[in-house]
Amino acid sequence: MQRSLLILLTVVLLAGSAMAQYKVLHLGSPYNTTGSETNALRVGDTIFSYATLAANTSGSGSFGVKHNITQLQQARIARNGKIGRPKPNRWGFNSKKDHTGNLALDPVTYDAYFTRSDVGTHRSDIYFARHRRRGWEKPNKLQGPINDSRYTSTHPTLGRLDDSTAILYFVSDREGGLGGMDIWYAVVRNGVAGEPHNLGPQVNSPYDEYTPFYDQRNGVLYFSSDRPGGQGGFDIYSAVGFRNTWQAAVEVCHCLNSPQNDLYFIISDHDSATGIPTRGYLSSNRADSFFINDSMCCNDLYQWSIDTATLLAEQPTPPQPEPVADTLPSLSERVSRFFPLFLYFHNDDPDPRSLDTSTLADYADCQRRYVQLRSQYLAHQASSADSVAISTFFDSSVVGNYEKVETLLDYIEEQLDEGHSVRLTISGYASPLYRQDYNYRLSQRRIQSFINLLLHWRGGMFEEALSSHRIIIVHDPRGAVPPTPVSDAADPVYSLPAAEARRIEISRCEIL
Repeated sequence: MQRSLLILLTVVLLAGSAMAQYKVLHLGSPYNTTGSETNALRVGDTIFSYATLAANTSGSGSFGVKHNITQLQQARIARNGKIGRPKPNRWGFNSKKDHTGNLALDPVTYDAYFTRSDVGTHRSDIYFARHRRRGWEKPNKLQGPINDSRYTSTHPTLGRLDDSTAILYFVSDREGGLGGMDIWYAVVRNGVAGEPHNLGPQVNSPYDEYTPFYDQRNGVLYFSSDRPGGQGGFDIYSAVGFRNTWQAAVEVCHCLNSPQNDLYFIISDHDSATGIPTRGYLSSNRADSFFINDSMCCNDLYQWSIDTATLLAEQPTPPQPEPVADTLPSLSERVSRFFPLFLYFHNDDPDPRSLDTSTLADYADCQRRYVQLRSQYLAHQASSADSVAISTFFDSSVVGNYEKVETLLDYIEEQLDEGHSVRLTISGYASPLYRQDYNYRLSQRRIQSFINLLLHWRGGMFEEALSSHRIIIVHDPRGAVPPTPVSDAADPVYSLPAAEARRIEISRCEIL
């Protein structure tokens, strides 16, 4: 009952309640250009992503552009909310020959879905990239019957049912629709989409429906349509429901739509107490958009926000925390506290019994394998005190220290963006359970596994910096140092001293 009331309140709010006050602000330069910008969304709390298609100043070609490629851009979001300068997507999603855009993320797994379109025919397919700790895997066409060479499939958005089933909503002109472009859905399991189904007349119309966005928190689908009865061009509509069960779509309030095209409505923030959407983005070619010679050509990014104070005036205002922004440590201050940063390995990992000094293994995979052995380590402990100690080691050191890696690499990215070079000093160690010459080689492989993590991180974003020596790695393999006894247990491999000895140590991060 409480969820139903919340959804009703949300729909009333976005359907034009007189008490709701909207602000729609043009994002300005450098995010908007005289080309076309669409599909703004926030990735976590730190990345702002959108798609851009540069304008052709000659005015030739469709919408004033010719032979340009739509590409995903991203910018860092500071802790005060300010968005940094945009740069091409660094996660390996962009194509050199096809348009790339319409990025969407699974609200649970962060798996990525996006569209690539042929420059000549503009026929689109949906691509999929599985999310891993270090970023996203190489994208491929989404498996299953959604991508069909006879039709366009585009504008993905993801929702989750109560049983965690993933539902992909998307736009297509395939047979079986109500006319024009319709919104469809398919169940997705393990990166494979099932049969597509039309959302039906409660959502679709004989006209075009585009750019769906599913608000997972409230169970509301937002989309744009050029059906009659709106403000003009494409207007934003919303429908409550999920999968194939929907209430009739209604126009989002007149104060948000314009006489021009309004597309790509997304929500970036909800009120923490009520769940009401309070802020987000849309794309429009309304009057203050940037363009060269045809205002109809070019969508720009806008941020919308809403004041819920009057709507919720009867509810007590929760106490507001004191501002803490000035006392929070900067990224560089947080990173400076990491060192030495220890990253740990299971026995003889990577590449057991190898005499090589290098490896193709990636530390992210080594760490994941190690975490999966936790119960095995606990089973080998001789006492409850030892079990507590090894459990704490896994929590604070194996897992906790790896979580610091992402912050460290964000810091390195920030320094590279500012034109600096970075020098990391990495020492490698092994437990003293085998001869020293072997341990020395194993130490070298462990250092190389971290370098491989850097090479693969977020689609290879550091590859160029490593090859051009803007990231310098100082190798310091130590072998088993110091060679102290590790345990009197029957199987010392699982003892805490041995576990603590099998590591690499990032001792310094110098900015040059």
